[in-house]
Amino acid sequence: MSTTIEGLKPYALLGGKNADELWSTFNFILRPTWLLIVLVPRWKYTPTLSLIGPIILATIYTLSAISLFSDPDVETPDLSTFEGVVTLFKDPNAVFVGLIHYGAYDALIGRWIAFDSVKRECSTLMHVLVIIPCLFLSLMLGPTGWLLYVVVIRNTFLLRHGKNNSDTATSATTTKAKMN
Repeated sequence: MSTTIEGLKPYALLGGKNADELWSTFNFILRPTWLLIVLVPRWKYTPTLSLIGPIILATIYTLSAISLFSDPDVETPDLSTFEGVVTLFKDPNAVFVGLIHYGAYDALIGRWIAFDSVKRECSTLMHVLVIIPCLFLSLMLGPTGWLLYVVVIRNTFLLRHGKNNSDTATSATTTKAKMN
């Protein structure tokens, strides 16, 4: 059931559809990305297929932002101030652009968490018990899931239970060898 939101305008570069009409598309586009990184992060096609959603969202974001900011009726506030950002987000069209932005980045952070844990040879059990909650937090609260993964999970559980930070060790050894 769709409600009429006052102030919605069609995005010229998105076929004249407005944010309310595009909302279900936004949600639909991200589902495969999240399902792939949660259910089959080690599948050889997951890295490629899980990029499709963020690429589509980045395209929708770009086109909707261009449509929004090129609209002669939209006064762009000073975005270097908090007041300006608040003013911008009083416009439902700008809220949609912002949500697309958040959704794309949350999915990219989720991909990074999933593939970093795979690279560190995280077990399936650890993925289910620890990584999936981080992915859920990334989906729902963006930076919170990333913070939990980077500060707690990656630097404690995965250093002990999987690969240690061999990238850092390798790069330090390479740098030291080059200096000698």
